[in-house]
Order: sequence, then structure tokens, then C-alpha cells
Amino acid sequence: MGRKTLSQIKHNPTPQELYDALMESEGWHYKTNPQKYLMRDRSFVAVVYVGDFRAEEAIPLTTANFEMKDNYLWIKDVIVGKTRKLTYREAKLPFVGPRKCFTDLVIEYIDTLKPTQRLYPWSTTKRVYQLPAKYDYKLKDGTEKHRYSVQMVGTKRAWQIVNALLPNYTQHWLRAFGYNFDYDHMQHDIMAVSDKTKADPQSLQPYLRRRYEKYSVR
Repeated sequence: MGRKTLSQIKHNPTPQELYDALMESEGWHYKTNPQKYLMRDRSFVAVVYVGDFRAEEAIPLTTANFEMKDNYLWIKDVIVGKTRKLTYREAKLPFVGPRKCFTDLVIEYIDTLKPTQRLYPWSTTKRVYQLPAKYDYKLKDGTEKHRYSVQMVGTKRAWQIVNALLPNYTQHWLRAFGYNFDYDHMQHDIMAVSDKTKADPQSLQPYLRRRYEKYSVR
């Protein structure tokens, strides 16, 4: 089977549909402490989905990034992935509404951890990977150049866990589902979603499957 792409999404599941699929899944078959790790893995899916996070943004999180507010669980000082300039963002996991059940999964897991402990202890080491030849490009003088991608080593493990929990989806699809939910609940304003996620409106368009040209770009 080839790589799953956003164009293959035929149905954006409701929060309840996604939650039911997550809770019914056995996930990765761990040999020791399966319930503990299943709790952790489910919380990872919740953070990626509700927070609209890339895997590399969620992996470094510690309990110090989380703060309880009146109506939401605040995730602060999140380092934005895939930006040349160091940029921070935040996310709010709701205590009310259709996605509260995902927030509960995160709180349940955090309650088992120590202060400042990392939630997802996968490698944060970054490596440079050469992309396949189809991504090569030519300079004006005809010289061919390879394209490279800088990725956190632990993202591969994160993708495996998401695929084990939700084999019909991917980590990128979870973010797309999160973007679409935010879009629908922010008065159909792509700029509001862009401000929340610190993502360029044009880059968001494939995830939202709405056209960005109708909005002014700030």
C-alpha cells in the first residue's frame, strides 16, 4: 500500500466517531505495562487532533507545558515545527463540547506523571533526510539538486503508534480533522485557524479543502 495522502480522505469523522474508534482500538501490542502505554498513546492522538499539532510539536511536551484554566486545558510555549525562525504557539483543549472526551484522556494521563516529566519520551534528536529523487530540482545552470528534510527521530515512532491505534487514518489526517473542526466552529474563518495554529493560510487550504484565495492574507 502506498503512502496515504490527504486526497484520500472521503469522510471527516465527527469527534464522537473518532473517539469511539480510538477507545475500541487495542493499539500497539506492548509486552509490559500495556494499559499504561495505551493511556499514553491515546493521549498523544488527543493532543495531535484537538491541538492541531504536528508530531514533532507534541513529542517534546512536558507537564510544565500544561495549565488548568476555567474552561480549557492550556498547552503553552509549544515550539512550532517546520519554521526557520523560532516560533511559539499555544493550544486549548476544551472542558466542554464534543471534544471534551479527548481532553479527559490527556488529563487522565498527565495525572500519572511527575512535575516537568515529558509526556511522550521518544527521541527529540533531529536528523537530515534526503528526499526521494522525484523531489529533486534543477538550478538555472542545469545542475540537479537534492531536497532534504529535517525530521525529529521520534516522529517515526509516533506515526507507528497512531497507525496502530487508528489504522484507517494517519497523523496528518488527524490534524486535517482538527483543522476542519476549528474552521467550522470559528465562523468559517481560515484566518482564525491560521492564527491559532501559526500556519500559513495557503498551506492550510489542502487540509481544509476550502479555497484560500477568498480571504485576504495578512
